Amino acid sequence: MSTLRSDFEAAVLTDQEYLSDWHLITQQMVDEYAALTGDGEGEWVHLDPQRATQEPGYGGTIVQGFLQVSHLIKLHAEAMKARPAIDKNFALNYGFDRLRFVSQMPVGAKFRARVGARELVHKPNGGCLLKQQVQLELEDGRPTLVAEWLFYLDARAFGEE
Repeated sequence: MSTLRSDFEAAVLTDQEYLSDWHLITQQMVDEYAALTGDGEGEWVHLDPQRATQEPGYGGTIVQGFLQVSHLIKLHAEAMKARPAIDKNFALNYGFDRLRFVSQMPVGAKFRARVGARELVHKPNGGCLLKQQVQLELEDGRPTLVAEWLFYLDARAFGEE
């Protein structure tokens, strides 16, 4: 077992949480995302700040759920800077066991990612499956998205052949 793998596994087993920097999503980003993907197209709750401000319960436009998901890559990388660095070319996004949008993210609100490892399962081929708990949270600590995110780590991610 390589030193990098040992250090990585030790970091995972500490159950430590890692935090990204603070970010925000602007109305322009929401509008461009809707135009690019069709997600939110024709929905005033995402695209019409004036109406969304007037409707009870909103106070303004909200960010699409999948636009939040798309920010996970960048925020995850920021949060993981403190953990032993593996070769990302051999750390493959394996998908989600669980993904929930638990509250609204207002457009322009500051948010960050909170990431913690939950499980590391060794595979017979020398790789492993990493399950992480990921959360996007607003400045007041309220989560908007919670997920169990999976990565397949090939042995080469640790410099092993």
